[in-house]
Amino acid sequence: MYTASKCFHTTGITLALNGQVRETAVEMIKRFKKAGTLVSFDVNFRGNLWNGDQARECILQILPYVDIFFCSEDTARLTFLKTGTAREMMKGFTEEYPISIVASTQRIVHSPKRHTFGSIIYDAARDAYYEEEPYRDIEVVDRIGSGDAYISGALYGLLSTGGDCSKAVAYGNATAAVKNTIPGDLPSSNLDEIETIIKAHNQTGPQSEMAR
Repeated sequence: MYTASKCFHTTGITLALNGQVRETAVEMIKRFKKAGTLVSFDVNFRGNLWNGDQARECILQILPYVDIFFCSEDTARLTFLKTGTAREMMKGFTEEYPISIVASTQRIVHSPKRHTFGSIIYDAARDAYYEEEPYRDIEVVDRIGSGDAYISGALYGLLSTGGDCSKAVAYGNATAAVKNTIPGDLPSSNLDEIETIIKAHNQTGPQSEMAR
């Protein structure tokens, strides 16, 4: 199982559920890392499951095994007590730990039903940041699950291209933006739909009404 997998992903929610689940998740992270599998981790802090001190103490123990790290700017400040700009904090994680890629989503809430969504990805090997024009004025139906949707898109972009962070940003942003418009906590768009959305997002001229 370990050698046949490209990537193992888990989140802080899993770690926070209880001690036994936490021990199992940490052991899985270590085993996948030892087998050469990419380890992806999303902090996804939830205050109703554990407090910032508990989260920080646990997560700092696994960061030496993480390759792809998802952490919002607010979480970096409040949970990990980081300071500086978003970019400085993202780079800081890679300087302290052998993390290859850090991704941070950026949501602007104009009103409960109107959001702007984008992200930044930092590639430590290239010392480069990747971002694009955000998806502006999204008409939000249900934002629950949009963070997980972003990660699914970003990981697809990375794993399908051999680590192209620009593709990770494009697929992550598009998948998350669309999920905001879908009721329920699971996205229902297929790859063709997401790629059509990415193409339209990057288009500057007239867009075809036939792309439906």
